[in-house]
Amino acid sequence: MSLKMNTPLWFAARRILADRGSDFFRCWKQTAETFDREDIHDLRVASRRLREGLTLFAPCYPAERLSILRRKVRKVTALLGDLRNIDEALAFFTDEAVELGDGYGEELSACIGLYESRREEARLKLKRKMKRMEPGAIRKTFSITIMFPHLFSPPAEAADPFAAIEDFARQTIDIRLEPVLALAPLAMRPEEALLQHRLRIAIKRYRYRMEVLSPLMGEGYKETHSHVKSYQDILGRLHDLDVFMELSTAIDLTGGARRALTELIKGKRENVFGRFLDKLEEAPLDVIGARVRELL
Repeated sequence: MSLKMNTPLWFAARRILADRGSDFFRCWKQTAETFDREDIHDLRVASRRLREGLTLFAPCYPAERLSILRRKVRKVTALLGDLRNIDEALAFFTDEAVELGDGYGEELSACIGLYESRREEARLKLKRKMKRMEPGAIRKTFSITIMFPHLFSPPAEAADPFAAIEDFARQTIDIRLEPVLALAPLAMRPEEALLQHRLRIAIKRYRYRMEVLSPLMGEGYKETHSHVKSYQDILGRLHDLDVFMELSTAIDLTGGARRALTELIKGKRENVFGRFLDKLEEAPLDVIGARVRELL
């Protein structure tokens, strides 16, 4: 879906949110059928994109109705968290068992078995909870909410419903860029894991805002978006390695296996952090921000 220049904000908001909602409910249906790792990931991403769209266009809608809808979507995101985390740990420790090889790899296999049993428990729990949530009721709330933005006599804090969507987009895209630019210089030391984690979250939100506004962007969007996604992937990998390092201290391993696993994780983190520094030189974040504004 693309939008023409000077499309009124109220109309663009309805169109964009309708598309984001369609994606969300499609992913929900697929996940409820399979509970597959990738389907769970897709639903989490779709729920976050929809939440970002609702946040972005909040000035266009009555606050109370939108708040109810945002809480319902946020609940879906939260429900998926435990199973997603278990899937990530399973994938990681399975790969590490192969890399550690004979002896130490066998020790890690016991940990993998534990996570596999946890996954089945989490899958059944998620299945029960999702059945109780009734997507049809949420879809109805969604449809009613987005169909009726402020049009006539909007409250003082509301956005002008007849403003051009591209003007609104230019005003709001940098709201998500500001924390990215503030955090990036502080995250350039390898020991600043917390700041790297915060930068990852800020970049993720910036990416989702870009994706919500993508119908306004023409040629050049895919390349620019790929740089932002690359930053998120690199910083996400850093965060995962930090989490897995903590998990590795809590599992039952002999001293030799623990040391081998720790060194393996440390080596991978050093490599990924080097990729982060290279990315900052290859595609500076302020240059990306300027390019996104041009695309709008």
